[in-house]
Amino acid sequence: MEQTTADVCVVGAGFAGLAAARNLAHAGREVIVLEARDRVGGRVWNREMPDGTVVSAGGTWLGDGQARMFRLAREYGLRAYPQYDDGDHVLRLDGAEHRYRGTIPKAGPATLASLGLAFTRLNAMARRLPADAPWLARNARTLDARTLGQWLADPLNVPSGTAHTVLKATMSLLFCTDPAEVSLLGALVLARGGGGFDYYTDSGRTETHLLDGGTPELARRMAEGLGDAVRLANPVRRIVQNGNDAEVSTDALTVRARRVIVAVPPVLTGRILFEPALPSAAGHLRQRMAPGSIIRVHTAYPEPFWRGQRLSGQTLAPLSAVPGTIDQTPPGGRPGVLSSYAFGPGAVRLGRLDPKERRDVWLQALAERFGPEALHPLGYLETDWSAEAWSGGGMIGHFPPGALTAYGRALREPVGRIHWAGTETATQMHGLMEGAVRSGERAAREVLALN
Repeated sequence: MEQTTADVCVVGAGFAGLAAARNLAHAGREVIVLEARDRVGGRVWNREMPDGTVVSAGGTWLGDGQARMFRLAREYGLRAYPQYDDGDHVLRLDGAEHRYRGTIPKAGPATLASLGLAFTRLNAMARRLPADAPWLARNARTLDARTLGQWLADPLNVPSGTAHTVLKATMSLLFCTDPAEVSLLGALVLARGGGGFDYYTDSGRTETHLLDGGTPELARRMAEGLGDAVRLANPVRRIVQNGNDAEVSTDALTVRARRVIVAVPPVLTGRILFEPALPSAAGHLRQRMAPGSIIRVHTAYPEPFWRGQRLSGQTLAPLSAVPGTIDQTPPGGRPGVLSSYAFGPGAVRLGRLDPKERRDVWLQALAERFGPEALHPLGYLETDWSAEAWSGGGMIGHFPPGALTAYGRALREPVGRIHWAGTETATQMHGLMEGAVRSGERAAREVLALN
């Protein structure tokens, strides 16, 4: 077995781990990054469609307030181009299509009033949370004992049944699971980090730009800048803390380092043997932060034919097997690429189908919104994040009821020589690539302050 030394060993080469390693290297520290996959990027991933088109299949879009991601893109020579947003968006409810522009669907005054009321109340609760310690909020235990699903189901919060249907689908997309599984307090943590739920649900703010080459190309270039310090196909099996250092071991390599930054999806820490064992709070919290289920499909066509129908490509159909779509056509305008999603229980149900049956169901769902041309793509590519061994689901781990008030202090608190990064630990832009970068920078600052 190979043995080496470093000042810091970073576990995970997603944006959190790469940002941490980059900042440490710039500060003159010797860093080794260990990544389980045969690629960098973690929950961002460039994949090739059958026709040769390369698409970003994980985290893809940048938006308002994501200054670090935009700055990194400029630094590494990647051009940001605007998301296509001309034409009408579509909200499909009860078999009827509501076409609209901007952020507010034309779904009737009662529905719109209910949506506004719900967001106002949720955002007000989120603003009252201490950003760094939401478990210390005055009513934290009450919020943590209730699920987001229970709050949405209360007619006092969401009076309109149609508004409830829309909100449930929207929240399911954010967390990739049924809102009944998400703590209300945990959901508010996400909202607090972006200035409100309306930030995360408004594509006109969170999905304003893409990178030419994709966000995975940014991760690749960041890793390239670290050179041989990044070791791929090296899943970490054990971390042993000694008096003066820590040993981080894979099947082929042991790294002795003064500090360790663990920057993997929280639930995956359960695959690492820690000696001594993690404090119960640190271990229990991470095992409870399971990611949800999401299947993402890219379909490519000779051209973005929906634009000829004066459609933007962005749709929401809460009762469909494929609730969401968005235009992901490359900047040249060809081929036309639609990105579409199933999430939560719907993704689980579709995942059980035979691949051909799933494809047929998926394309039929697209045809209901875009017409028969959607049935005949040049290319069709599925990405089931629940089937990715080193992700375990997508796109973030959520907090179930009771987890934050019982174990929340362990979210970012170092354990001896071990520090934590990852978008789930971010206090700002929680759940986004921007949050991952911020978390890596924060972990690097912790380490630099101690060495």
